[in-house]
Amino acid sequence: MSRLRRIIGRQAAFSALVRPLGVIEYRPWVVERSDRRGFCRWSHKGTMFQFDPVMQPATDLQYRGKPQGWSGPEGLRINRASIIGAGSVGATIASFLISAGAFDEVCLIDTNKDRVQGQAMDLSDASFLTDTIVREGTYDDAKESSIVIITAGAKQRDGETREMLMDRNVSILKSIAGQMLPVSDETLVLLVANPVDILTQIFQEISGIPRSRVIGSGTYLDSMRLRTALSKKFHVAPSHVHAYVVGMHGDLQVPVWSSAQVGGVPIHEYMEDLESAELRGFAEGARDKAYKIIAAKGSTYFGIAACVSTMCSALRSNRNQIFSLSIYSDVFGSYLSWPALVGSRGVIHPIPLTLAANEYSVVEEATKTIRRGVQDALKQHS
Repeated sequence: MSRLRRIIGRQAAFSALVRPLGVIEYRPWVVERSDRRGFCRWSHKGTMFQFDPVMQPATDLQYRGKPQGWSGPEGLRINRASIIGAGSVGATIASFLISAGAFDEVCLIDTNKDRVQGQAMDLSDASFLTDTIVREGTYDDAKESSIVIITAGAKQRDGETREMLMDRNVSILKSIAGQMLPVSDETLVLLVANPVDILTQIFQEISGIPRSRVIGSGTYLDSMRLRTALSKKFHVAPSHVHAYVVGMHGDLQVPVWSSAQVGGVPIHEYMEDLESAELRGFAEGARDKAYKIIAAKGSTYFGIAACVSTMCSALRSNRNQIFSLSIYSDVFGSYLSWPALVGSRGVIHPIPLTLAANEYSVVEEATKTIRRGVQDALKQHS
């Protein structure tokens, strides 16, 4: 009997046997035609069958053993990305995800109904690029998503202290967790709101979702900014420059120069006359670029959206790639921004890096700040 190979997004494989009675079970079958909205025409032992979710309601079919996180007939899983927060960052991430075509469906969730409906309608005009379904979603959709991206977060008000801002952000995360839990055992959660390292750990502790499946955007964008700057210096494509920024996204982040390479060659060997002052300039440029963008246009969203889209595609496709993300470290006893190998189940393991003494001191101070920030924020809500 033939084996099913139905491609959803970039890769996936499912199998089922379709009987004339409409009962779907786990057995091989052959897809003749399918598309992202759920339409499927298949054959079994020479007999042709068809399912159209628009013309034929799901109640017309019988399902057996429907697992959590699946919608539609067995074998027709909707690979969904749910974005909580439909502001500039959330909408731009949705735009990049649509262009990438990594998901069958992108859902936008926001408390501002007018905004989320407008964003969904606007983004749907671009959905023809990859046949991705774009719509306003609910927390029930988030429960069964492949990945949930949280961009929602409070902005600092005039005269508001950092403690007051953190208190409001914790309240937002508690509200989100309360509405979306429990989630599928396969759902990953990606935090993008700042301070990302602290909020990622807070959400993990509030939600109880395993640490490997709760990650933050961390210093991935900072690392790419650093690589781009170095590529211009060395006249080499950014993809051939490898350098990580670790610590706490923001003022307590530091490049790991000891592991930085160009085409596999340590940067100090690739360019022997590279001075420490020049390296400091690269580090400060990666750290402070966001401030310059904000001063010029009010906010940043293109760079982080590109990073999130790249991460989500890698996670969805189980590519086993390495990114500098907010992950939990057993060594430091907290979340921090650190390179990690990730796959479809989340974090596989951190990448071992050897830090210089000055680099280690920054990372140690960063993790102390993160632990203190998490403890103080949760204490106020205990």
